Amino acid sequence: MPSSGRSETRSSAETGDLVIMASGPAEMHERLETIFDAIGKRSMWVGEAGTATRLKLATNSWILAVVEGVAETLALAEGLGLDPRLVLEAVKGGPLDLPYLQMKGNAIIERKFEPSFKLALAAKDAALVEDSAKRRDLELPLVSVIRERFEQGKAEHGDKDMSATYLTSAPVRAA
Repeated sequence: MPSSGRSETRSSAETGDLVIMASGPAEMHERLETIFDAIGKRSMWVGEAGTATRLKLATNSWILAVVEGVAETLALAEGLGLDPRLVLEAVKGGPLDLPYLQMKGNAIIERKFEPSFKLALAAKDAALVEDSAKRRDLELPLVSVIRERFEQGKAEHGDKDMSATYLTSAPVRAA
């Protein structure tokens, strides 16, 4: 299920790195596979209509948690008087390293918040995840806190990249 209107998704499509999550009638799978293969690195046909949307909500929850986690971790490092690059270096190449962590972490350190995925859109996605969890009687406090943080930063930094959530954690050092 490709997203629309987001430059990060377009960039992934342009480089052929897009993972397409699709669902719907089985007879559509073969017909759409050729199109999906042309624009993505791989596609996942995950079942009946609506399954891909639910999978996207779950994966977005992970992405939002990673970004908020790196933002707060780097704010803490700076608050402790450390060069935040040390945090990225400490996890680099190990089981806790992620290319996305390195990318967003470096953007935060360099204060480069050009939007590849706007904080305002991330706040909207966090609200969708939270709403979906509540409708299924799931208690996911981390999702709620992340949504609150993104909403808090949205007014001032909503047009910046979602990693600008850092500016909510460390506004004094943000300049």
